[in-house]
Amino acid sequence: MIEAWVESELGGVDLGDKRRTLRVMRTVQTFWNRPNASIPEASGSAGEMQAIYDLLSAPTTRAETIREAHAGATVKRVADCEEVWILQDTSELSFNTLQATEGLGPLSGEYSRGLMMHSALVADPAGVPQGLLHQEVWARDPEERGKSQSRRKRRIEEKESQKWLTTVRVCQERLPASIRAWIIGDSESDIYELMAMPRRAGVELLIRATHNRRVLGSEGAAHLWDSANAAAVAGTIEVELKRTPKRQARTAKMEVRLCPELQILRPMHKQKNTAVEAVCVSVVLVRELGELPPGAERVEWLLVSTKPLADFAAALSAVDAYVARWKVERYHYTLKSGCQVEKLQLEHADRIERAVALYSIVAWRLLFITYLSRMSPDLPCTAALDEDEWKVLHRMAHPGKRLPPGPMNLRDAVRQIARLGGFLGRRSDGDPGVKVLWRGLRRLTDFVLAYRTLAIPEL
Repeated sequence: MIEAWVESELGGVDLGDKRRTLRVMRTVQTFWNRPNASIPEASGSAGEMQAIYDLLSAPTTRAETIREAHAGATVKRVADCEEVWILQDTSELSFNTLQATEGLGPLSGEYSRGLMMHSALVADPAGVPQGLLHQEVWARDPEERGKSQSRRKRRIEEKESQKWLTTVRVCQERLPASIRAWIIGDSESDIYELMAMPRRAGVELLIRATHNRRVLGSEGAAHLWDSANAAAVAGTIEVELKRTPKRQARTAKMEVRLCPELQILRPMHKQKNTAVEAVCVSVVLVRELGELPPGAERVEWLLVSTKPLADFAAALSAVDAYVARWKVERYHYTLKSGCQVEKLQLEHADRIERAVALYSIVAWRLLFITYLSRMSPDLPCTAALDEDEWKVLHRMAHPGKRLPPGPMNLRDAVRQIARLGGFLGRRSDGDPGVKVLWRGLRRLTDFVLAYRTLAIPEL
């Protein structure tokens, strides 16, 4: 059975054959039913497994066509938004154990092999991830290893950094002109050509600075960090810092300094390659205050925005947008740890890319339900579950009790699913995360499959 959301997401994909489109939808449904299972385990039968492998092996199964269909569905979901955030991030897909797999390239580790992936995740004003607007997957050329010393002399079109400019171009082409977009990147996106590239009205950039660039301020030429540090403190805020491999989660009190208008000057070595002499930006410096936990590093962000930021409230909007960028990292985590894409056993990089295109939709859906339940907890759970799923879920949570006249709300449904995945639901536990959610969804899928297979007449 193909769920309505899968049909809505991929019903319009054109792979040259309606049967192939149906197979794509069935495969996404199979992956959704068991997101962290291997393909043979998720398939459930030899015939279904072979059909999936045939789909991934066919050149007509173009990964970009699948991604375009999902991007189209994403645009429909945000059609009523006045503004969206486009969250960018690059991640590595490591396949070190696939020594016989063709088409893989080197990664950052000396002996690592795999694929690179750059994703642009769209979030609505409430912060709910609405889907991918663009994604690139590629293998690095082994011949390029060790050539980083010459990158300053090369044009942006010849570098991997072009991915940032391509993302802006594709996103502004796909979004209707009526929707404003703030495209957000980490310090890797601090690229002058990106800030200087032409953009349509309503498309702005927010970049975490890493280079101490030359700027033209009110007192003549200076440097970016000097100007930001010299600005008056506009106010203080508290920011919930997420847990990372290098940091425990904590609430940080931060001061905010604002430079409403600076001109970033073109780097000297870019004069031949970039016509734009200066870019007008607003700059926000966010610095953690007070005593830090033992071993912790003080958080400091220098945010550069092409969107004018005139006051403290506007500066806070930039901080909120940058904090939201973390969700694209959670998306990549979900794709790799939840959907286990780095455990794919396929013979060629092209087949891996096709599988990743399908799993990417599953990873987004897991993230979507997680955050939708937090931002809109009172929605009926049918926003994420079908009729059989919520009824089976209720019976599992409340054995022996009658079904309610209508579906439970989304927050209660998600917490019940998470309990199936090991979530305890104590007051101190907060909201369930995506990890326990995918575990719970797998158990729920098994119970729903049993219900449908046994044709139980009445829940």
